[in-house]
Amino acid sequence: MELVSPKDVQDLPDAVSEAEYKHAMRRVVSPVAVITARSPRGRNGLTATAICSVTTNPPTIVVCVNRRAKMLSLVGENGAFAVNFLSEQQSDLARAFSNHELKGEARLALGRWTGLKTGAPILEESVSSFDCVLEQSLIHGTHEVLFGRVVAVTSTEFNALLYRDGFFRRVAPE
Repeated sequence: MELVSPKDVQDLPDAVSEAEYKHAMRRVVSPVAVITARSPRGRNGLTATAICSVTTNPPTIVVCVNRRAKMLSLVGENGAFAVNFLSEQQSDLARAFSNHELKGEARLALGRWTGLKTGAPILEESVSSFDCVLEQSLIHGTHEVLFGRVVAVTSTEFNALLYRDGFFRRVAPE
């Protein structure tokens, strides 16, 4: 295979279709989280699987959220959000927070919530929750990429809920 120069990389055509990309990404196992925020207008959240640790110094997490999500305006207003990684027992919450018929407080009524430093809703009995201050956001395509500096955490010994091929999965021992 021939090496491509940096100049030539920019000239490469889109190599894969959206359908090919989605199919390949569905094969990747992802943790499932509920991203929450609150502002004077209320609280809301959504289910997400595009989440990653960025760095430990300073502790930073990145979340990719569709730009049409109403929850994004709350993040912008308050400058904070929480990432609540769900346990195997919380697949009902994952479904509820991805249900477009349910809104804000109706979604949050389904779980037990608390707050840490920023006031963003923290899910009790989640695997881990990260209370974040919005450090930076970038728009790329259909999504906004949120960089959150972690200011408080909680964690439990529960097993994480996973997502692959359109289904929620559980951790299985080797």
